[in-house]
Amino acid sequence: MPNRSWSTEAVVLSLTSFGEGHREALLLTPEHGLVRAAVFGGAKSKLKGLVSPWYRGTAWLYSDPVRKTVKATDFDVLSYRDGIREGLVRTWCASLCSEIVSRSHGVADWRLVNAFLDGIAVSDETECRLGLLRFIWRTLLTAGINPSIEWCARCGDGTKGENGVLYYSPYEDSCVCESCVRDEERRFPLSREARTYLESIVHLKPSDVRALTLGEGPYGELRIFLFFLLSRMIDGPLKTLETGEGIL
Repeated sequence: MPNRSWSTEAVVLSLTSFGEGHREALLLTPEHGLVRAAVFGGAKSKLKGLVSPWYRGTAWLYSDPVRKTVKATDFDVLSYRDGIREGLVRTWCASLCSEIVSRSHGVADWRLVNAFLDGIAVSDETECRLGLLRFIWRTLLTAGINPSIEWCARCGDGTKGENGVLYYSPYEDSCVCESCVRDEERRFPLSREARTYLESIVHLKPSDVRALTLGEGPYGELRIFLFFLLSRMIDGPLKTLETGEGIL
């Protein structure tokens, strides 16, 4: 940041209060990653009305090299995403997205985060739930920590067992088949349908993946599996998952 005053594209991930009526905004930017910026002013401040969770736009910022602080001086909103606030599932998914990006220190891709927020703002509850699974898997891919789900890590076979079920082993961070799995490893079963859905996220166009359906059973498998991987990635539980238990 060569200049004290500068601007950047940004999406507001969250707000926290400090001092007497001031707030700190956590911004995700395409070039600078995560930026924390103070938003000063009273309750009727125009700027406070513009800097709101999940709004995307151009942020004008001022950096103080002595105090090592950043403050927001203006924010030109390009997308309000009002639909997110119109449903509990939408709001919960957006909040989880914000926590994932924050806790993983901005590992999520700028385009991926914005595409996800744009999508859930206009989606029904079922589409939001599936979109969240896709977002988590793509985030794991971006971080380079997604385990192999195609073959048994011990015998190399991916077809053994009823309906080709594999079991994710946290100990080996990979999948094992019915013949190789140990009793303590059976808590993360992945049916062929569940694994095919994850593979489609990688190999198909996003529009084609959105057109796919997922049965209740495979959805439950992926929900447990991906939430576990997510907690492992950020090295601890996510508050949004704990407070939102039962929403998904």
